[in-house]
Amino acid sequence: MARAFEGIRVIDFTQVLAGPFCAEQLALLGADVIKIEQPGRDGKMGGDQGRGIMADSDIGKLGMSAIFLSVNAGKRSIALDLKAPETKEILEKLVASADVVVQNFKAGAIDRLGFGYEWAKTVKPDIVYCSISGYGQNGPYAGAPAYDGAIQATSGMIALTGHPESGPTRVGFNVVDMATGMTAAFAVASALFRRSQTGEGQHLDVAMLDTAITMAAQPFVNYKATGEIQPLIGNSSPAFLPTAGLFETGDGRLMISALTDGHWRGVCKAIGRDGLAEDVRFVDTEARRANGAQVKIEMEAGLASASAFEWEKRLAACGVPAAPQLPVNEVLDHPALKHRDVLLEFTGIPGIERPLMGVGAGFKANVDGPKADRPPPMLDQHRDEILKDL
Repeated sequence: MARAFEGIRVIDFTQVLAGPFCAEQLALLGADVIKIEQPGRDGKMGGDQGRGIMADSDIGKLGMSAIFLSVNAGKRSIALDLKAPETKEILEKLVASADVVVQNFKAGAIDRLGFGYEWAKTVKPDIVYCSISGYGQNGPYAGAPAYDGAIQATSGMIALTGHPESGPTRVGFNVVDMATGMTAAFAVASALFRRSQTGEGQHLDVAMLDTAITMAAQPFVNYKATGEIQPLIGNSSPAFLPTAGLFETGDGRLMISALTDGHWRGVCKAIGRDGLAEDVRFVDTEARRANGAQVKIEMEAGLASASAFEWEKRLAACGVPAAPQLPVNEVLDHPALKHRDVLLEFTGIPGIERPLMGVGAGFKANVDGPKADRPPPMLDQHRDEILKDL
């Protein structure tokens, strides 16, 4: 038995989040991912930029920042100066032995270094070469620097997020980076399948902007269909239903997604106010929209008698989707998350005695599922064994 990408070798030129996350997903499914990093100079750390971002902790000072740990499980590292003449021979041998190259330099930068797709396909004609950037490999913004926040702004994501009272806000984590990495991993998987059918490689052009738009498809499609721009909705539903949103309980906040008449009846039953379902002010969707402020008052009056966790159970028993709003530390202790085994524990990292945490793939398989064969690498940790392999 074998995982999906066992026997596949990936040359990973990527840094920070989107590109490394793509390559990590392949590593979790068995690919041999060789991470190419810049050597340190003049006493500076070197390597993936992500090693040094948010790196104030003791492990961060060793090049194991939270950013780096989160997207580099299962890889081997070798430090190579891409401008040094002797590097080209090493990379030619690496690419000749590989199936996939992933890079996320600014558009055109890796071509100027001499290691773009045209070079790679002369070394390995059926190579799958994935280029990740903010705005694509050509076009008016091709060379523009792009980080997650900039793409959230350009894509309209920030304009769609926030409360009317406080104004627009970015999403609280690097959602575009991570979604782009997943998009790129899917693109690579599709290209490898195509190669198995045709014998041909491909150049894949993955743009963060494209990914952001695909995630926000609904408000864009709605605008083209109706001419209406979605306003800021805070914690309420994009369907603008007062029965869907974040509500105060006797202890904690609760997200309720009561989207149908059946859900509304379930809410009324759970809070012991069955009569509200027949109240003329709340009898159907339009009536509830017209009396949204009163709906919230009635719901929170009922919810005040118990905690968010208790209401999660009671509402579920009435067929209503609901969940407490949890901070990160409580999420890690959630029974559902513990059951899924999506969290990774890394041990055996040189110079680090305590276990560290990572995050794996977002799915399971009944056989040969994703797993991390090794922890994220220290810079240049596998130089000797990689060169010996060549």
